[in-house]
Amino acid sequence: TADKLLLLVKRSKHSLLCEWGSCEESFGRMQDFCQHVDEHLRTLQLDEEPDSLAEEQSCLWRECGFCAVESPGELLRHVYFHCYHTKLKQWGQAVLQSQPDLGSCALGPQNRNVVPDISDNFVCQWEHCETSLENPEWFYRHVEMHGLCTEMKSNGREESALHCGWKDCEATFKGRFKLREHLRSHTQEKVVACPICGGMFANNTKFFDHIRRQTAIEGQRFQCSHCSKRFATERLLRDHMRNHVNHYKCPLCDMTCPSPSSLRNHIKFRHSNEKPYRCEYCEYSCKNLIDLRKHLDTHSSEPAYRCDFSDCDYSTRSLHSIKSHYKKVHEGDFMPRYKCHVCEQCFTRGNNLTSHLRKKHQFKWPSGHPRFRYKEHEDGFMRLQLIRYESVELTEQLMKERTGNNFGAFTLLCPVLSPPHRGQQIKFTLCLSLS
Repeated sequence: TADKLLLLVKRSKHSLLCEWGSCEESFGRMQDFCQHVDEHLRTLQLDEEPDSLAEEQSCLWRECGFCAVESPGELLRHVYFHCYHTKLKQWGQAVLQSQPDLGSCALGPQNRNVVPDISDNFVCQWEHCETSLENPEWFYRHVEMHGLCTEMKSNGREESALHCGWKDCEATFKGRFKLREHLRSHTQEKVVACPICGGMFANNTKFFDHIRRQTAIEGQRFQCSHCSKRFATERLLRDHMRNHVNHYKCPLCDMTCPSPSSLRNHIKFRHSNEKPYRCEYCEYSCKNLIDLRKHLDTHSSEPAYRCDFSDCDYSTRSLHSIKSHYKKVHEGDFMPRYKCHVCEQCFTRGNNLTSHLRKKHQFKWPSGHPRFRYKEHEDGFMRLQLIRYESVELTEQLMKERTGNNFGAFTLLCPVLSPPHRGQQIKFTLCLSLS
């Protein structure tokens, strides 16, 4: 199995290569590797300025480009994560070598040494323990020791079990392996990384999926009937289909979503007036970082948008202006890919087709859905998406709420795939109100 394979890889010898500047020393033990990297860090003299960090004190790990701007601790955590990341990539390399038929990653090495930003120390939340560590390797081993040292307990009704001691967690397990696996859900520990692109994964199965997704198109035999994406295995296709199935309904409108996170985002952007992102130069505030970055361009004297067409030197600081430029100057250069499914009229942009559907054919979208969505068909044209996938339970709930409303809804069992969730049927629900 994938877990047994990973265990064998961990027990095998591995070489941890230092990539700090021109250094190419390698080590067989993680402790020796981290001590060696400590020597590189000491050359930066981080302790001389405990409250500040000079701009030139950036990470010298090859192909990284990170520059710490807040504190010496920020750079320490970042470089220690490179050590941990190097170990995971070495394990990933060993896994691929043991599975020659699996193939290899085709994404390229441009991001192989890019690691996540670590804003704070790693803090253990096991009961009566608040240990804070800068090195992720020592933090994960520290939490692992909690799991190894916890004792079997009995609650008087069932056989003895291991209790997770993490804050506000009441999970119990019959074996230490399951407890250790569970603890990764608290610490976000990864166990393997792709040696080519650097991507990290929580288990070998997800790593294998990552490689299989790079399979050539002729090997991707399983195609999604909804969005036409292709996959190498039926399980990958079923996992993908979960993203198309709505299980959660907004309590404030008729919007349905496939996951709790997408529902939270919907409520945040559609029903909340909170705008936590504020401009440091004026009173502007917004709901997300992308909008803030767009706004910050208005405070710059440099043009933020440039025309992508060759032989065109147009540039502007306004998103509206660049869109207007494309429409007025280059409209004829676009292929009209958006086609009306009613009268076959074609448009170069989706919003033009939306305007056509609303004015010409009097189409309306259901409450909670702020726009029309378009799906690419086999002939290359984008047409209106008329259906959405919902669980049986959610469909029945919606139909009860919509009794008396003029919604053309119908139900049909999915003919293409087995349900993404065992024992749970999937139905199609018409997405549009045509009144």
